[in-house]
Amino acid sequence: MPSGYRFWPVCGRIPHAGVFTNLKRHRHLMISRIAALLLAIFLVSCSFTVSSLPALDGREPAPDFRLPTPDGLPLALHDFRGKVVFVNFWGTYCPPCVEEMPALQTTYEALAAEDFVILGVNVEEKPEAVKAWMQEHGLTFPTVISDDATINPLFALHRMPTTWFVDANGILRGRMEGPLKADVALRIARLLLDERNSD
Repeated sequence: MPSGYRFWPVCGRIPHAGVFTNLKRHRHLMISRIAALLLAIFLVSCSFTVSSLPALDGREPAPDFRLPTPDGLPLALHDFRGKVVFVNFWGTYCPPCVEEMPALQTTYEALAAEDFVILGVNVEEKPEAVKAWMQEHGLTFPTVISDDATINPLFALHRMPTTWFVDANGILRGRMEGPLKADVALRIARLLLDERNSD
């Protein structure tokens, strides 16, 4: 596990109210208020909804990279030129990354007939472990493996998961830090695909 990263909270897991039942009566009101405040902060930090799309106004070329797949084959970002690419940085040691995986797979399958691809970049794990984990969880989108020293200078990663959105011309249009939901991912992909098809 690389050092220096922060993980987004895993959404949908709210502490059970029963943890407060054994507190003394005269502290109940104070604890309830603190719990309400913490819950509000938790929910805000997890509020990825259909309306919370990132800005897609970036105009810088995406930094290219060539990295090995779990099978040891080289794969480069420019291999997907002409397609919309979601570059997703993840690790099995990152709980919100794990939570996000079904949404990424759903998006990848839903747009299989389109010029769209998800390119996973696993950070700092062993190829054989990544391959086994992806097979166990039914993940079929292309994935490469990188060490932190190689990929971080290119994409300035601070949190995981992080997804960069690259248009069909290889331009970095925007990014989202935190776990993507399938409806959000599909909407972003459709916006960039429609833009490509209108050119």
